[in-house]
Amino acid sequence: MIKNYFKLGIRNLAKNRLSSSINLLGLALAVGCCLVVFEFFDWAIHMDNFHHKVNNLFVVERVSQKDGNEQLWGNSPSPMGPMLKNDFPQIKNTTRVNYTGVTIKQGDNVFRESVTFVDNSFYKMFDFPVKWGNPERFTDPDGIVLTDVLSEKLYGKENPVGKNMSVRFNNNGKEIVSNFTVKGVFDKEPVESSWHFAAIVPSGKMASLGMDKPGDWSQSADITFIEANNEAALLPVINQSKKYVQLYNAANLNDKIAGFHIQPLNTMNFHSYKVNNQRFNATHLAGYIMLFVIAIATLLLVYFNYMNIAIASASARLKEIGVRKVMGSSRKQIIFQFIFENLILCTIGVFAGLVLAKFLFIPWFRQIANVDFGDSMFTNYRTWLALIGLIIISAISGAAYPSFYISAFKPVNIIKGNSKMGSNNRFRKSLLGFQFFLTFLAISSAIAFIQETKQIKIRPWGYDPSNNVVVTLDKSANYEAFKDQLKTSNIVKSVTGAVQSLGNYTKQLVIKTDGKEQTVQSFSALPGFATQMGINITKGRDLNEQFKSDQTDNVLVNQAFLKQMNWTTGIGKNIEFENHLYKIVGEVNDFHFENFQTLVSPLVMMGCKPADVNSVYIKTSSGLFTNAHLDVEKIWKSVNPNLPFEYYYQDTVFDQYFNGFVQVSKVMEAASLIMIVISISGIFGLALLILGKKMKEISIRKTLGAGFGNIAFLINKEFLFAIGFAVLFGLPISWWLMGSLLKVISPESHTSITPALLSFVSLIMMTIVSVSWHIYKANTSNPTKYLKEQ
Repeated sequence: MIKNYFKLGIRNLAKNRLSSSINLLGLALAVGCCLVVFEFFDWAIHMDNFHHKVNNLFVVERVSQKDGNEQLWGNSPSPMGPMLKNDFPQIKNTTRVNYTGVTIKQGDNVFRESVTFVDNSFYKMFDFPVKWGNPERFTDPDGIVLTDVLSEKLYGKENPVGKNMSVRFNNNGKEIVSNFTVKGVFDKEPVESSWHFAAIVPSGKMASLGMDKPGDWSQSADITFIEANNEAALLPVINQSKKYVQLYNAANLNDKIAGFHIQPLNTMNFHSYKVNNQRFNATHLAGYIMLFVIAIATLLLVYFNYMNIAIASASARLKEIGVRKVMGSSRKQIIFQFIFENLILCTIGVFAGLVLAKFLFIPWFRQIANVDFGDSMFTNYRTWLALIGLIIISAISGAAYPSFYISAFKPVNIIKGNSKMGSNNRFRKSLLGFQFFLTFLAISSAIAFIQETKQIKIRPWGYDPSNNVVVTLDKSANYEAFKDQLKTSNIVKSVTGAVQSLGNYTKQLVIKTDGKEQTVQSFSALPGFATQMGINITKGRDLNEQFKSDQTDNVLVNQAFLKQMNWTTGIGKNIEFENHLYKIVGEVNDFHFENFQTLVSPLVMMGCKPADVNSVYIKTSSGLFTNAHLDVEKIWKSVNPNLPFEYYYQDTVFDQYFNGFVQVSKVMEAASLIMIVISISGIFGLALLILGKKMKEISIRKTLGAGFGNIAFLINKEFLFAIGFAVLFGLPISWWLMGSLLKVISPESHTSITPALLSFVSLIMMTIVSVSWHIYKANTSNPTKYLKEQ
């Protein structure tokens, strides 16, 4: 029986080659998309699963309140981890993780790297694979453990265990050289790791370097991990956290918190985007939702398309079904035959989709998303379960309605021609309408993101970032000496410096004005910084290096600051911070010192001394082929030959943010292109089947004098209904969806009607392209051929 069904299925596929090819193409494209999303989600859901204690590990976060909103911070007080272990027996282990920048000189090469301090219990809690070395020696006080990437960078392919290396630390401007012995090398980092490091040193080394003050609640750990049996065991920790909050707030008067939050490590990948100053992978939840919606929408589009063609083609098999029923076939056998035929087609389509995903879609997605989620598709059992599920769902969705519907017809009515599945089938029209609706949403979303990507790149920053080379200044380097040498260069127009890096970091302050506390951001720079960067002084004056008080006592404020204080002007007014009064001498326009994801916050621009500078801003002359950083690098090496040269151009400071938009736009472009291909092929196939049934009617109309327009309308009217349905429902939903999504990414984004109008035009063009050949064929055909048919 199965053998006969298989033969019939192959024959029907071969007989209906065009419609079968259309279904295979659509299914392969949709399955390919779904597998990309599935592999990405599978990677994200199983993040850190290579640690056998992953379900017992948790991360401590700080919770603060700002303007009535809760904010999460990834760093936590350094003494808290050990204190929690002493106070709560259910906490089995804790480890603190602290990152610090170091300089490593190997031969003639100088590297700027990061060293991570961890408590000894780190090796009890985590299972990073070891390539070389004895793990029992990793906690030696003078030991350092490297990742394979850093090991190869420093020592090539050889085993470095036992070798000595010199590392230069910087502690509050004081350079400290410390010698280490390489105790081990971690193997290639698993792609499922949610956090990263380059080299590990025992936390005890921090005290000998003067970088640790035990019991100091003003000192933070970048990450605090705790180990417990389960999340419920940590409820008493949260309920009794008031003591820790009080200790923290007493030591951090300008950064008070409301509490602590404990997050399971196995969910950090979906949580960390909400956390400030965190060290984990951070993909915004909107990104996951968008990918999921694209996958489901593409699959639904294929299924609607599939069912449409299946219903239309099934009506051509009514006589076959009637004969089979007369010959004794049961309804169950007919239903099974339809499903089995679809099962063959779907199996081929799903495996074609697997090939597309493996060799085309996944490599492309890895490249644009800049994320490596492994290469285990063929060895991952969950992928094969998903494939089986897709085959079954696809086969049933394509065959269920026509098989159950047609198999219920009585053979007498079929043979007499009383049972029909004509063009007035409402279910098929509804499916076509939804198909156009999904395509409309995909096209309008892609256009909206492309439009916004272009707009956000040209949106004013509030200052002029161009032709500014920014050099990271090591505390052991001398700003004044570097500045003096820079001024001798012909390409350097001006030089200034800042404590923070503009666009990357600001400091939060709690200030007092009129007896009230206010939370604002601060940025400290040398006098004259605003003028060099093109920040507009709207009132008053810029800080000036001729006035010593501008380094310590005078400040600038932005318009958002004035708005928060309800001031028309701040000139001459004082603000208090840490019992020190600062006088406002100038007001500046709102400029983006953070990316465009949030509105510009209230800002106080403070002065600083040359010794405090961490970032040097070098305004250079413009030129088409100018590589200003090369000239700056030569000057740097002449002044600081033993320090690495680290630089970037200020106009690239938001590139990571902009690239996020570009990535989303490319994904939306690809999704809309795939949906357009599926829709066009589906419309083409459906129009072919409709034409086959209407050729006799068209021939009669032509005989009676119908022209090209009448024939075109007859073929297109079913598609015109679908376009109307798509626009009617798609326009408001697309407007709301894009408005909501773009506001999450940038509150300054605005939704326009252009994407919807272009989508409407695209649907019409798709339909014209898909049915134009059929209209031409119907118009040029000989009517006598079809009028002779009974």
